[in-house]
Amino acid sequence: MNYKIVKILLLSSFFIIANAANIAYAPKAAPGDTAAAGVGKEWPTTRFTVDTTEECVIDNLTGLMWPRNGNLLGTGSWGSSSTVGTAQYLVAQMNTDSSATGYHLCGYSDWRLPNINELLSLFNYSATNGNQADWLNGTEIFSDVQGSGYWSSTPYSGVGGGAWYVNMATGLSAYYSDLSGSYSVWSVRGGK
Repeated sequence: MNYKIVKILLLSSFFIIANAANIAYAPKAAPGDTAAAGVGKEWPTTRFTVDTTEECVIDNLTGLMWPRNGNLLGTGSWGSSSTVGTAQYLVAQMNTDSSATGYHLCGYSDWRLPNINELLSLFNYSATNGNQADWLNGTEIFSDVQGSGYWSSTPYSGVGGGAWYVNMATGLSAYYSDLSGSYSVWSVRGGK
């Protein structure tokens, strides 16, 4: 028997078994079209863990940390971190201004506006009636998640420009060309 082939087969088997323990894929549901949703990463046994300050939540699926209060920063328009009243400004103040809401929340100063994929990662497509705000608030992990739009940091590069937002009531994302519009702001930090 060729020992080189046996060695390759054994190493391949070990690699497959080791990775199977770390990454499991399972079907995920999506509103209206579960067949087109494809596969997603299987949820860990404990999806969310409250940190020791009890003000932040660690998502064990993504490694992201979120404030427990989905309305901590209120609402703002979309713009730059130097423009008062924008989502970016509100998040920047968490990191730099000791008088700001959420200043150094949970001991961190690297909060940022989440991108569109990070906001969508909070979704549970099998939630009753598809209302993500109701589902997140119902976990008793999060509170005051708004059933409205949340700004993402992802700009829309198509005709008219704008930025992407996520509606937590409908579970849908879209772009908004009028950047002066007011949407909720939910900061995030970390990630895998």
